[in-house]
Amino acid sequence: MPILSFLQLKPQDFDPKYNFDYTRPNLPETDTRGRLPYYLPIGWYRHALRVSDRYEKDDNDWLGSNNGPNEWPVAFHGTKSHAVRGITDEGLLSSKVQNDAKREEAIQLEGDDADKPGLYVATHCNGGSHPLYTSKFDVKKPNGETESFHVVFQCRVRPNPKSYTEYTSPVQIGHAWRITNPTYIRPYGILLKSTSIKVRFE
Repeated sequence: MPILSFLQLKPQDFDPKYNFDYTRPNLPETDTRGRLPYYLPIGWYRHALRVSDRYEKDDNDWLGSNNGPNEWPVAFHGTKSHAVRGITDEGLLSSKVQNDAKREEAIQLEGDDADKPGLYVATHCNGGSHPLYTSKFDVKKPNGETESFHVVFQCRVRPNPKSYTEYTSPVQIGHAWRITNPTYIRPYGILLKSTSIKVRFE
């Protein structure tokens, strides 16, 4: 697909059998993962990343969908197109943090242990990680048209012991989670959503 090439992604990055089209009709708005609410990213399409056995050999319980004891809940991380390749390869990194809006508040709540760069995910894709933290990008298609997209990473977050502090801002819907240990966030899908009417290049 032109959009995946634009994002510098390769077929070996993906596990297509787990792709999912959240534009399908009659999907529930909520479910549960890791015994916490899972707010489906309605209107998006997920390209599933190849993560089987990436983190712990022979242990993929974190990625389950039956609320088992080792399952991790779902959250979302909006980003810019130029960051997608790096996050796919290395995950979310503290060294890339540029805006840590809740750091002082986290220190007041949690003490000095929170005095380190915070990574942020949102419980809701629509109004949570998007559109606050994504930037529209344009992809030129083989037929000469261009189409605009937003991109969000679908992630799992370690639940036990609780690995994050929770806030009702700056997201518009749901909660933002601030996490200081990057290993507690595991991106497992790239969500894409078209945001424009196609326009032909002259």
